[in-house]
Amino acid sequence: MRVLKNVPVEDLRMYRGVVVEDVVGPTGSLLLPKGEDIQELLHSIPDVDKSLIQWGIGSVLLSVSFDISEDDFRVILDNIKPKMRVLEAEVAQKTVSQVDEVYRRISENGTLGEGAYHLAQQAAMLSEEVSRAPQILMCLGKVKDNDEYTFVHSLNVALLSGYLARQMKPGDRELAAAVTFGGILHDLGKARVPQDVLNKPGRLTADEYEIMKQHSVFGHEVARDSGISDSRVLSVIRNHHERWNGSGYPDGLKSKNIPLFARISAVADVFDALTAKRVYKEPATSRDAVSIMLKSSEGDFDWNIVRLLLVSVGLFPPGTMVELSDSSTGVVVSSKNTDLMRPVVHVYVDEEGRRLPQGRLVDLSKQANLYVHRAYDDLGKGASFL
Repeated sequence: MRVLKNVPVEDLRMYRGVVVEDVVGPTGSLLLPKGEDIQELLHSIPDVDKSLIQWGIGSVLLSVSFDISEDDFRVILDNIKPKMRVLEAEVAQKTVSQVDEVYRRISENGTLGEGAYHLAQQAAMLSEEVSRAPQILMCLGKVKDNDEYTFVHSLNVALLSGYLARQMKPGDRELAAAVTFGGILHDLGKARVPQDVLNKPGRLTADEYEIMKQHSVFGHEVARDSGISDSRVLSVIRNHHERWNGSGYPDGLKSKNIPLFARISAVADVFDALTAKRVYKEPATSRDAVSIMLKSSEGDFDWNIVRLLLVSVGLFPPGTMVELSDSSTGVVVSSKNTDLMRPVVHVYVDEEGRRLPQGRLVDLSKQANLYVHRAYDDLGKGASFL
C-alpha cells in the first residue's frame, strides 16, 4: 500500500518510499531525483537532509510505502520475542536435518534404523516446546528450497498436529507426543516414490498419481519394519489422506472410522500444503487456507478439528499484515480465542505513515474504538528460523 505525502525533511528517516518529483535547489542543481528510494538516498548521500534544510526546502513529496519486508519482520520478531515464545531456529533445523537423514537411510537400507529412536525423542521435545508457545503459526517454518519441502513440511505437520492434539486433550501429553511423532513420519513413504514423480513441477498423470498414493502404504510398512508399534503413530502415517466422506485413501475409511490421530494430521497436512510455496503454485495466506478448509470441511475433514484450527489461528492469523481503523499499519502477533476479530497487533507504522523504530503492541480487545479495517498478506510463517 502506498500514499502520497509531503514529509517534513527532518522526518525523512522515519519514512519508506520513493521521491515523487525532482527536488531542485535554488541554483538549479538536482538534490533528490524523482523515482529514487528515499532511504537509499539518505544512506548513499550523507547529510543530504541537512543540505535540504540549508537550501530552504522544508518538505519532500514521497510515495510512502506501508509495506513490510522480511527484514522488517525480523526486527518485529526481535522486539516481541521477550513477550512471545517461538520455536528456536536450532531446534527446527535439527528436526529437519534428522528427517532428511532418515529419508536417506530408507532409500539406502529400507528402514529408519536408530533414526526412529532419535526422532521419537525429538517429537516429545517438540510437543513440549509447542505447548508453551502461545501462537502455533509463529513456530512453523517456511520452505526456501524446493528440495527441502518434504522435510520442512514434515516438521510443520508435526508441530501443528501436536498443537491441535493438545488443544483437544490438554492433559494428555503422551497423545500429543505420539501425534507429533506421527506428523514427523507421515510422509515417510515418499522416500520410496520415484524422484521424477515426487518432484514433478506440474500436475501428475493418472498413473503417476496412483504411484504417489502408495506413499502412505509404503510409509506404514517402513515404520512397522523399523520397530514402530504405536498404533497412533502408525495410523497417522497410513491414514492421513483419508477423508470424512470416505473419498480418501488408502483404505477408504469414513467419518469416525478414521482414527482421531489421522483426522488431526489430515487437517495439519492440508493446511501446511496450502500455505507452502511450490514451484507450481504460490502459497495461500493463512486466512485463505482456513477459509478453503472451512468450505470443504463437511466432505473432507472432521469439522470439530477444522473449527479448532480456526480458533487457534484466528480470523487474522499471526503474521497477517493489517491496516487499522486509524490508518496505522501493523502485523498480527497473537489472536484472542475469545474474540477472533480483535487480535494483538504490533504497530510499526503510525497513522501518519511514520515508521516506529521499536513499534508498539496494541491489544484491540482493549481498544473500543480501534479495529482491523483491512487485512493484506501474511509473513508469519517461517518466523522461527528465517
